[in-house]
Amino acid sequence: MIKQIDWQGTPAHVLENDFLIVSICPGIGNNVYSIWDKKLQREMLRTPEGPAALSEQFVQFGTPILMPPNRIDKGQFTFEGRSYQFDITQPATGNHIHGLVRQQPWVVKQAGEKENGQLFITSTINLAEDEQVQRQYPHALELEITYVLDGSKLTQTLKATNNGNDSAPFGYGLHTWFLLDGKPESWKLQLPVEGIWELNEVNIPVGHIGPLGRYEALIKGDSLKGHNMDTVFQIGSNPCTAILSNDQVEIRYSGSDLFKQWVIFTKGEAHDFICLEPYTWVTNAPNIDQPAEVTGLQGIKPGDTLQLEVTLEINHF
Repeated sequence: MIKQIDWQGTPAHVLENDFLIVSICPGIGNNVYSIWDKKLQREMLRTPEGPAALSEQFVQFGTPILMPPNRIDKGQFTFEGRSYQFDITQPATGNHIHGLVRQQPWVVKQAGEKENGQLFITSTINLAEDEQVQRQYPHALELEITYVLDGSKLTQTLKATNNGNDSAPFGYGLHTWFLLDGKPESWKLQLPVEGIWELNEVNIPVGHIGPLGRYEALIKGDSLKGHNMDTVFQIGSNPCTAILSNDQVEIRYSGSDLFKQWVIFTKGEAHDFICLEPYTWVTNAPNIDQPAEVTGLQGIKPGDTLQLEVTLEINHF
């Protein structure tokens, strides 16, 4: 079943099958703000009390869409000889953080059920029509996201099409909040990665990738008790897959090949939440003196479409 609902005065869409109830708010950043597991009878995400909370604290709940993800030093960078100045959205550090589309409204183009029982909703945003975006990022990108619910698996497919005349620098990520129930000792994270980006005092990579050190245990899986992370990991030759599990459930979160980095954020010492954040480019990528295949920096050429996929699958023991 798929239906549109009135979420405290704001339109939202609900995709529901025998396994999950997935709630999406296209009008506020196209955020998947709730995933209810029917078998466990519990919420899987950190959810807002209502649309006002989601709009005011748009990176604090659900699955915020980041384009580009994380910080840009002083909001400034150059790409193919062109200079960019993004708004300073983190005044304490003088940096830009978390991109241009995190609370913008998306337009629902299609929603329904496929013959095989999959539920889907497709929404778009045309950046050429947004003056605030164009002032900072003068590219005619059209973003299209399709969410598909198939059993206990939710897939997000992004298509980014460049309808302009210049190559557009492009980085993408998600800031997905999972609940730890106040029991970090009961949860384990498995994260196959190769190194850690060294950060400065305001959490911007300085360009060096160091060894995993204490995080080596994450490769095979480690309890979250005692972890305090706002950590940027280089995936390297590994698949982009994170597995969060306890004795009841395994949450498998994965991205397609263009996702080169993970940011793991526990909001202090792990207790109530953990953010699993797949990124195509590392924080501040355009300003890092490393090859593009390391930073994830890329451009979308005029007329081209870039496609990405992220899958969240919930398996019970």
